Amino acid sequence: MNPEERERFLQNNEKFRSLPKSQQEEIRQRFAEWDKLSPQQQARMHQSAEALGKLTPEQRTTLRTEVLPQWRQMTPERRQDLKQRLGSLNGLSDAERNQKLNDPSFYQGLSPQEHDVLKRLGEYNLTPGAGAY
Repeated sequence: MNPEERERFLQNNEKFRSLPKSQQEEIRQRFAEWDKLSPQQQARMHQSAEALGKLTPEQRTTLRTEVLPQWRQMTPERRQDLKQRLGSLNGLSDAERNQKLNDPSFYQGLSPQEHDVLKRLGEYNLTPGAGAY
């Protein structure tokens, strides 16, 4: 939906109109941020959302309480290194992905914490990006 169609939809949506103005504005701001993303970034976000939807409740809890706090503690340079490694998993079959995730050379140069985060994100089929984390 382009921004004009989306706004028309929102204006005609009773549930949206019943929200407090502050929530309506927050939703509009998020849509505006989405519109600024490149098609590649939007595709990554869709893939991540799809992967998150496939996680069990226990996995989502682990992600939220263990993995993401560790991720956020890393420097931008370390996060970028892990993103690149995770990016190398894109397009692989499940068997190829698991083989790579079980290859010690994939984790070469990482701290134990970085290794753990990379392995879990790889197993969950998640690649942080575009403001998602």
